[in-house]
Amino acid sequence: MSAKYDIGLFGLWNQCNYGSIITYYALNRTLESMGKTVLMIDRPNRNTEETNTHAKKFAAENYKGMTMPMNNADLHRLNQCCDMFMTGSDQLWNYSVSKNYGKLFYLDFAADCKRKISYATSFGHEIDFAPESQRKLLQGYFRRFDRISVREDNGVDILKDIYGINAEQVTDPVFLCDKKVYDDLADKSKIKLPKEKYILSCLIDPTEDKKISINTLSNVMNGMKTVNVLDGLYRLSDKNAEKLGMEREKGVETADWINYIRNAEMIITDSYHTVCLAMIFKKNFVALPNKFRGYSRFDSVGRLFNITGKFAYEAEDLLRNPDIMLEPDYKAISAKISSEQKRCKEWLSKSVKS
Repeated sequence: MSAKYDIGLFGLWNQCNYGSIITYYALNRTLESMGKTVLMIDRPNRNTEETNTHAKKFAAENYKGMTMPMNNADLHRLNQCCDMFMTGSDQLWNYSVSKNYGKLFYLDFAADCKRKISYATSFGHEIDFAPESQRKLLQGYFRRFDRISVREDNGVDILKDIYGINAEQVTDPVFLCDKKVYDDLADKSKIKLPKEKYILSCLIDPTEDKKISINTLSNVMNGMKTVNVLDGLYRLSDKNAEKLGMEREKGVETADWINYIRNAEMIITDSYHTVCLAMIFKKNFVALPNKFRGYSRFDSVGRLFNITGKFAYEAEDLLRNPDIMLEPDYKAISAKISSEQKRCKEWLSKSVKS
């Protein structure tokens, strides 16, 4: 690779998960707005995803520089074209995820002389899953970073208490961008929206209890139509639709997902990033914290933006918690988003200064 880049950004930006796609897009856009050239580094190909996915299509349309999937040995060659390296958001330091990629998510391929940064990287849960036998080695990799930030407040505690590493909590990259960035993406959607008002349900992991929650919410809202969107990994769509037991939208791409959020009357979701975009678009919502993928991100963002009253941990909460249907305090939330955006952009700008 002959082209030179300021930053090599490594993470899960090319997988078919709407949240992963949009969080890396937001980070890429923010870094480019700071005058940096960014190379999106793809992870080694270790799954059965098709070649022509909507995630790859999105990447091709929106990124100026990106690699093909590279094996672990070839990643070292990127030291010749990148001045610094960065890990993005998502559960890259959840050991049950990272162990499948060796130590790539700890930037083991980056030379010692290269600047290394993490932005809003996550452990995924309130505890560290790395085995005791690996922690000394991981501590060494963490010490190679020049600047470390994590997405959740308990991630700060994990790094301090287990690894002796000081880190700062920052917001998810989606909060670094103004609403117009997402409006511009939603404007590219070609889906036909319902003519009537609708509830958007966006579920990554459908369950019977979540189905009850959706139906309960629809009943509370006088039988309002529900539009159901599942995870962006299409090969699981039929299986998840069977779990949901309801009609769902097919072939939803990232721009469509955002457009559904932008135009919804109400949103019910177990997706962390759907909650984030609901706040950016100032939508009323009910969040179903996703135990399977970790409560940590929900608890942390709930404390940060004071939205824990919008969480339903089980279907009955929609009936026994009268405040859950109230509109969020968007005057306070918008002010908090604005202040966090300023703080975190300053942290990021300082981190990537050459």
